[in-house]
Amino acid sequence: MTRENPDLRDSRALNKAMVTALAGVLDLDAYAMHRPAAGQMLSRAGALAKQLPLVVAGSIDAVLHVGSQGNLVIPISFESGELAMVSTLFSDKPGHADLVAGPGVALRWIPVPDIERCLLQHRELLVLLVRFLAQRLREVQSRERGWLERGVPERVCVAIARAMHNVPAREDGRHWLETTHEHLAARSGVSRPKLSMELKRLEKDGHLRLHRGAIEILRPEKFDAQG
Repeated sequence: MTRENPDLRDSRALNKAMVTALAGVLDLDAYAMHRPAAGQMLSRAGALAKQLPLVVAGSIDAVLHVGSQGNLVIPISFESGELAMVSTLFSDKPGHADLVAGPGVALRWIPVPDIERCLLQHRELLVLLVRFLAQRLREVQSRERGWLERGVPERVCVAIARAMHNVPAREDGRHWLETTHEHLAARSGVSRPKLSMELKRLEKDGHLRLHRGAIEILRPEKFDAQG
């Protein structure tokens, strides 16, 4: 089994180290490859995870629902080499995140029992899992505090920026985002009326143009600096 790098300092690096170690005891290539279309919903919050997606290429966009009502959303992502939603392991509770395929994503669905069995049989893997969960918790708490400090305009711009990241730009550099106000409001963590008001303001200022079921980004630079 591959030994962990003692210099690992963030959850993304720990996730990849865990996948590398897992590949030493489990034939990950034996699981079928899937290439879902960009924007396809892979799983919804509230569903019990029976298998976890291992990102082989591209990325998976996730929206984590936290709070007593699940009404605070925190955007996260999983990139190539990461196993998504590891925090659901050894739990009979439903997940708290929506997973959406990014452009060009390729993934393998790994059954949860297979992962849990390997973790229980190999102490080094279990240590990596504990380190990952502890680091991810610290990062999510920090991101939650930062997200709460942001106003509606910044939240909406961040949500649009993340959506732009998952959609290739046209030849003129503009992005055409096929999304509903309900979906974008959820990703922004704001109410539908507040989102609509902010989108109209952005349209009036010439940053975007609203269409039925879509948003045309006229000035990508307005959102490129958000994150």
